[in-house]
Amino acid sequence: MADAVTFRAALERCGFNLDTATEIVGQGFDLQTLATVEDADIDGMIKNVRETRRALGADAVGDVSFPFLAIKRFKAMRYWAAELIRTGRPLNAVLFTGQEMVAAMTRLNQEKLRVASQDDDTPKKPKPLESLTKWEIFWEEWKSFTGRVRGT
Repeated sequence: MADAVTFRAALERCGFNLDTATEIVGQGFDLQTLATVEDADIDGMIKNVRETRRALGADAVGDVSFPFLAIKRFKAMRYWAAELIRTGRPLNAVLFTGQEMVAAMTRLNQEKLRVASQDDDTPKKPKPLESLTKWEIFWEEWKSFTGRVRGT
């Protein structure tokens, strides 16, 4: 129970209101679970909650909203929790505060940039040869592709 309270408080520090933080905990999230999901799972949870509340209409209880910055911080918390597990440090939602939150967001953004920049290094197979008039272009692309794949 204490973990749920500290996790809910951490969600509030991220920028979620009490109703939204309670809804996220109600969806089964805690710090341990958060460390095992992906950003896409968080997006799916948000979409599911929004669609469910939209279907309930006036019967939906509470003020549940997902502000942009709060979602970014929540994803940074996921990254931070996974990093704690990976480095063998104990999970403690109380520690996810101001400076640690900013540092986690910075590290997450750097990781995303690193992954995106690696995509540029991935060799791309040339388009199929559609006309013999474009043979020279195709051949140069193919040599470049096979050379990068073979490591030459």
